[in-house]
Amino acid sequence: MDLTPIRIRGRRKRGRLSESKDVSLKNRDRPWKTARFNQASSQPLKNLPLSSYVFARDLSYRNTYLRFAIDTLSKDNASEDRAADAAAVSRMLQCKWMAWDLFKDAIQEIHRRKSPPSRSSSPSDSDTDDTDNDEDEASSQNQDIIPVPNFSHPQNQPRLSYLTLSSAVQLPQSLLHEPWTTPKLEFLKYLVWSGCSIDWTSSSRGETATAGLATAISAHSYTAVALLCSPPINVVPDTTTLKIAVMDHNCNPSVVFYLVAAALRAHITSRASGESAPDVNFRDPGLWHWVERVEKTGNKKGRWLKDVLRFAGDGMRASSWDQEAFEEFRRVAGREEDGVVRVDVPVVDLIDEEGDATATQ
Repeated sequence: MDLTPIRIRGRRKRGRLSESKDVSLKNRDRPWKTARFNQASSQPLKNLPLSSYVFARDLSYRNTYLRFAIDTLSKDNASEDRAADAAAVSRMLQCKWMAWDLFKDAIQEIHRRKSPPSRSSSPSDSDTDDTDNDEDEASSQNQDIIPVPNFSHPQNQPRLSYLTLSSAVQLPQSLLHEPWTTPKLEFLKYLVWSGCSIDWTSSSRGETATAGLATAISAHSYTAVALLCSPPINVVPDTTTLKIAVMDHNCNPSVVFYLVAAALRAHITSRASGESAPDVNFRDPGLWHWVERVEKTGNKKGRWLKDVLRFAGDGMRASSWDQEAFEEFRRVAGREEDGVVRVDVPVVDLIDEEGDATATQ
């Protein structure tokens, strides 16, 4: 009688066991075919850091940030959606990882890519020893050299199209409030001269900048005051702000100069455009009482502030505000012997990408 074979569960043939083991080892040693985040295209990475903490952690590599910044800041002349491009740059500037050093590296790389390649001499040229040809070649190469980005003095940087940002690009809020460190002020100054601004109607950047002006006054940071009161940001000081700077913070000449210049500019431009004038009174009794009291003590700030307030009060009747009007105000109120430190910020609205250079303050 033949027995019926019974298969016992769990048992495997020895050959199949060794085969499966080999397969598992082979699969384990197989290299990854899926690209990591830092090897993927930058286009789908634009919103990943904002969507998930895990993605933000996995993307925390400086080379990824740098490549993403270069791709975002590089202008595509064929792109027709300028608003979307400006929004992408604004979102990138708002990210916490966007630091001044990383931004400078991205701009330098963009400049390197846009610069023309150096001309290599042919073998026939190297055989000849003609000094005239060498001089001509050197002069032609010097003409092809594009100036490097000037991060310390951006007002002197040529208005190159690939280094200029659209006025629709919004300044990050992190640069509009304290602490007023040197890297932050340099970053803000460069972005202002690159064409960035803030939108007072559809964002809270205006409120942040207004609060930042109060902290800049208390910290005696005249550079921050000059930048926040410049036309691209356009924080307009009122009488209360001016009195706080004069009476509560010992009338720092540089701080008061840029506050009065911004208030005077806002008053003149509002009259020319028919808009409501800012709430600033250069003949405020409290200010003049402080001026007279300080002047009696022999403090030169009293005499200086009296001349500033008189000139500003008379200048409110001017019909326009331009570089010439500002230079006239500087001759009276912005002299170095009076303790005013010059900060190069825009005097009038910057011309957009297709425009020319603008005046400096």
